[in-house]
Formats: sequence, C-alpha cells, structure tokens
Amino acid sequence: MYKDTNILFVRTQALKANIWKYYVLRIMVKRLVWPILTIFLVRNQLSPTEIGIVFAVGVLIGLILEVPSGAIADRIGRKTCLIISMLGCAASMFLFWLSHGFWGFLIANALYWAAGSLWTGTHNALIYETLKELGRSHDIKKVFGMAVFISQITTGVLFIAVPFIAKYSLSLPFLLNAIVYVGACILTTTLVEPQRSTSVKEKEVGKNFLGFKTFLTHKVLLSTGLFFGFIGGINGIMEDYRQVYLDAIHIDIIYFGLIYCALRILVGVLGAYSYRIEKAIGTKATLLLIPATSLLAYAGLAIFNSYYGLLFIVLDGVQAGLTAPLEQEYLNRVINDSQRATQLSIFNLLEHLIRAGATFIGGVAIDFGGVNFGFLIATIIFIICAPLLLMNFIKRMKFS
Repeated sequence: MYKDTNILFVRTQALKANIWKYYVLRIMVKRLVWPILTIFLVRNQLSPTEIGIVFAVGVLIGLILEVPSGAIADRIGRKTCLIISMLGCAASMFLFWLSHGFWGFLIANALYWAAGSLWTGTHNALIYETLKELGRSHDIKKVFGMAVFISQITTGVLFIAVPFIAKYSLSLPFLLNAIVYVGACILTTTLVEPQRSTSVKEKEVGKNFLGFKTFLTHKVLLSTGLFFGFIGGINGIMEDYRQVYLDAIHIDIIYFGLIYCALRILVGVLGAYSYRIEKAIGTKATLLLIPATSLLAYAGLAIFNSYYGLLFIVLDGVQAGLTAPLEQEYLNRVINDSQRATQLSIFNLLEHLIRAGATFIGGVAIDFGGVNFGFLIATIIFIICAPLLLMNFIKRMKFS
C-alpha cells in the first residue's frame, strides 16, 4: 500500500513537471529566425512568387503528413513523436544555414513543416491529457493561455537580437536555431507520457479513414475547425509577407526584431488574459472581435503604404493573442481521448490547406500588383468567408 502510494506520488510530481517543461518547450520550438526569414529569402534572390512557392510547398508537405502524424502519435505515444519532431526541425535549420538557392530553401522549409506536423496536434494532446490525469482538465484555457504568454514574451525578447546577428551574418541565426532545437529534443526526453482513459487499440485509431469520418460527421467539431482553421489559414498572408511590407515602407532589418518583440508581447499578454476577456464581455462578443480585428488589419495594410501600416500589424497581434487559447478550448472540448492527436491533426491539416492556398495566392498577387494588392486580396477573401463560418460556429456551439 505504501509502495503504491509512493509510486502514485512520484508519477503525480512527474506529470506536474510536464507543465513547466511544456512552457519551456513552447519557447524552444519557436522558429527564432522568423523575423528575418522572408528577407533572408529575398536577399538570396528569390522573387515573391518563388517565396510563395517555398512557403506553400512547405505547408502542403505539412498538410499531407498532418493526419498520419496524429495517428502515429496516437499509436506510438506523444513523447516519441515530439522527439522526432525536434530532430527534424534542427535538421531543417541546418539546411537553411547551408543552402544558397531556391531548391535548398524549398527542401529545408519542407522538412521544417514535415517535422512540425509531429508537433502540432501532439503537444496539445499531451498537455491536455496531462491535465486530465491530474484532474485539472478545466484548467486547459489557463494553461494554454500561460503557455502563449510565456512563449510569446520570451521569444519576443529573443527576436530583438536576431536581426542584429543577421546584420553580421544573415545565415548565422539559422545555425543558432538548430542548436536550440537540439536542446528542445533533450528536454523532450524527460517528459512523462500521460494516460488515456480509452484504449487506443480498442477504439478509433486506424478506423474511419484515419478519423476523417468522425471529423466530417461531427457537426460541432467541423464548424469549430472551419472557423478557427480559416482564421489561422488566411493569416498565412500576414505572417509570410509582413516582412515584405516592412521592407516596402523602408524599415531597416534591425528594427524587425523590435516589431516582432512588440507583437509577441501583445500576443502573450492577450493569450494569458483571453479567458478573462471572454468572461468579461461574453463568448459571442469575443468571437466577433477575432475576425473583426483581422479584417481591419488586412484592410489597413491594403490601403496604407506607410508607417501607419504598423498600427494594423498590431491589430493582427490582438487577433492572434485572443484566438490561440480559445481555439484549443473549444476543439478539445468536443474531441475524445482515443483520437485526440488525430483529430487535432485533421484540424491542423484543414488550416494548412487554407494557408497553402492563401500564401501562394498572396505571393502571386504581390508579384502582380505589389504588397498592398496582396493584402487587398486577403481582405476580399475574408469578407466573403468569415461571416458565414462564424455564424455557423456560433449556431452549432449554441452559445447563449
């Protein structure tokens, strides 16, 4: 009896340690080269269309592997998948460091997204199941919100240094990022695999065409996935071409880090308090605020070609901070344990599909009519799709 009690105590402490390790991993898995990535490709003589192809192919690779990776995580365990993911990300950064042309960057980015597909749904499933075993599943919004806060604030500060390093050597940040991923892999080996209340072998994994039938026939899950998947997917235009906009309004690369730092802090703070904002103004008002801020951001960048555009980039940070914790709360609320990683991967697949199309269309539009025209296209798409998806989501979730 005492032995069993001791074993239970040790496991409980180890599971609690998963939470703070998860916070650290959320910092380490960030692509720290993000503030200079697009400019890095531009300075290596890639056109906006070629950049769009590099980004779109990477997203498509992640899309193809997203659901199989979730099914693998459900089979072999979250921890093993995360270790493989970190090793793949490290290899990707090494390839970016070594490459000097279109094909090398295409392969490096494809590898990054392939490795990332093992991270996306898997890390969410691991921390949710950790909380559930600890009897704290109701804390999911708080934990995800805090994870967003910690990762965004810390990486935001780190982002300040990246452009200064890039001034010395544009490729050196990729080597440093690879080393960080190796460290993340080592930390991942210390995680404890949480229990699942339903046996994976007895239930859904490998059935229903890798979970697609479940996702597509579950009306609440589908409406949730479509709404949040669209918000995150169309934002690919903002994330992948923000640096092109900054360059177009003649902001020096050394200031990119400061801008990204400010955005990360904003996202982190709003992520940490999103559940309180939702409680204060209500669920419907919060959900309306998310697409409204995105729409204003895209429209502003379509209209202005000056420093005023920075105000609309800030609005995108508001949207990102509000969305992340709420997205995970509503998705995890309607997904069962046995197929959690698979279903989260299907959601990520949907988001990646939208993002791949948005990124490619954005690149072609910028090549054709300039950076403002690219954001105009995003604005038009958003006006057509966002209201319909939001109304369907609210209807299915039956928010009061």
